[in-house]
Amino acid sequence: MPRIDLQESETVEFKRQWTDRALEDLAAFANTRGGTLLVGIREDGGIVGVKVDDREIQRITNLIAAHLGITPSIRVVEMEGRPVLEIRVEPASGLVPYGGRYLRRVGTTNRDFAPDELARHLLERSGRSWDGLPSEWTLGEMDPEAFAHFARLARARLPHLDPENPDQALQNLGLLSDGRLTNAGVLLFGKRPQRLFPQAQVRIGMFRGNEILDSHDFQGTLWEQLEGAMARFRQVLKVRFEIKVEEATLEGLQRKEVWEYPLDALREAVVNALVHRDYTYPADIQIRLEEDRLEVWSPGELPPPLTPEALYGPHRSVLRNPLIAQAFYFAGVIERWGTGTTRIVQLCREQGLPDPEFANWQGGVRVVFSKDPYTPERLRAIGLNKRQIQAVLYVKEHGKITNTKYQQITGVSKPTATRDLDALVRLGILEREGTAGRGVYYTLTAHKGLKGLKKGSETAQRGQNGDI
Repeated sequence: MPRIDLQESETVEFKRQWTDRALEDLAAFANTRGGTLLVGIREDGGIVGVKVDDREIQRITNLIAAHLGITPSIRVVEMEGRPVLEIRVEPASGLVPYGGRYLRRVGTTNRDFAPDELARHLLERSGRSWDGLPSEWTLGEMDPEAFAHFARLARARLPHLDPENPDQALQNLGLLSDGRLTNAGVLLFGKRPQRLFPQAQVRIGMFRGNEILDSHDFQGTLWEQLEGAMARFRQVLKVRFEIKVEEATLEGLQRKEVWEYPLDALREAVVNALVHRDYTYPADIQIRLEEDRLEVWSPGELPPPLTPEALYGPHRSVLRNPLIAQAFYFAGVIERWGTGTTRIVQLCREQGLPDPEFANWQGGVRVVFSKDPYTPERLRAIGLNKRQIQAVLYVKEHGKITNTKYQQITGVSKPTATRDLDALVRLGILEREGTAGRGVYYTLTAHKGLKGLKKGSETAQRGQNGDI
């Protein structure tokens, strides 16, 4: 039989033969996403097989139960004509210790939980959320103005909310427990919550490469952090105005603000960070503005089963901080169906910008907004000639261009059009699609931006020579 292609992963481990050290792997599996231990396979995936009988299987089952307190699924399977012992464990409802240690699976290795990770894991496994835990603060630490602001925002969804009776309202919203504000209550309505949670703030920095040009911290309640961040965006981002004439009167002139990045998309990204971040993680929300991109990073990776890829379309709403999310929902700031990231993508597309990039990055979630790489100024800066710029702008508006259409709009010969288009393909700006002959057309390269285009600017310049 041909060799089966196997490899170790976060949920698969190989052992040439059973030893009690395998208990460590099973404990790590149980504390993460579950997994399968295959006995009779070398580390490189070579299948050597293992001799086990019913008595040995029972012994291993009893050993696992005695040391880990879990019941595995054990069976013998045939791989490449050899018997392999398959030991499968499911994620445990509580943490499984082994030898006084708590282990988790990271890639193909087992690692000890750090103290803060262990605390978060225990909280998750208990079915409770951090934002629902009672804090040290009583109602005396509540800011009445912050609650009154919330009451105004929530009037449509909570018409019977009495701003003069905050204790009852907070109790009903789960933000007050036995006379103490929950952690969510502190962040939403506390007097300077950073006295209790110093990491609960937003930091916005402007960078040129690794040089920090400017940095501002925004503190206060979550509502104040949101508005502070948005005010800062309006101060530092560029804006242009589009004039639309509805009719030949002064009233018929409509002026539309067009920011470098859609402000509504940035607002959604900041709201997502405030609502869904991991507040036990010792870091603040960090927003980085560079020449050609804007990054929003918030502590805490996406909770399972969410993945960065899932955020581009309809996806489940998984709440790390359900009480904070509920308050933002009642205030009309978010919806309940996980539509925030899809709206971010839609707003960027409507403005002709590249899709934002979502990623788990350095222990958190990062959203990267990129500027329009296809403005005349940026295309000119990388060395495109006037014809090529005209063609790229045509594709932006119409979706594609053919060699014939290139000749028509620029007035050049077919050989020149071919050279220009080939240069744009080499630069990664256009993609050649369709079949040979008249079926060939060119489209923008899926909004990948200008990555690597500066390297290709010499090529573009050479493509112009002698073509005027």
